[in-house]
Amino acid sequence: MLSRFGRRRDAPGSEQAVALRDAVPDGVDSLLGEIAAIEAAACDVYDRHNLPAQWGQYRRQGENGAWEKLADQLSPAEKWAMIQAAPSEEGWRFASLDGIGALSAIPEVRHASAVLAACRGLRQRLTDAEPITPQDLADAIRLGAAWRRLDAESAASPLLFQPLASSR
Repeated sequence: MLSRFGRRRDAPGSEQAVALRDAVPDGVDSLLGEIAAIEAAACDVYDRHNLPAQWGQYRRQGENGAWEKLADQLSPAEKWAMIQAAPSEEGWRFASLDGIGALSAIPEVRHASAVLAACRGLRQRLTDAEPITPQDLADAIRLGAAWRRLDAESAASPLLFQPLASSR
């Protein structure tokens, strides 16, 4: 019923499909650009609260420990072995970037975490070349509303008063 944004269902090699591809830019790239802008706004929130702001997997020891980024080239099996080797009584925590802020006491950070999770899900659907579902459209609409709210929260930060320059 729904196809990917900006794409037609013509056979990939047909003359009609080639002409369409050359005449109309792919909407997926545009959507991925919008998602990247939303992610950047959410990462700015993380950065303001001294949290990591790069995609990846992280770990920390204890509630007050600093988050350490795990090597990107670790396999899922290596990550799982690392998790199992970390003694739970020492307070080790593991999370992806979007999960780091999920349990924060700061509402703005929790909101940024939810925005990052929504971005990750939509990006995955778009890059996996799967058909867009009604749920994906609902998520995209909610993501737009969440971004506006996140942007409004950032704009509503406290005013900073600067001393007046002397007029000599």
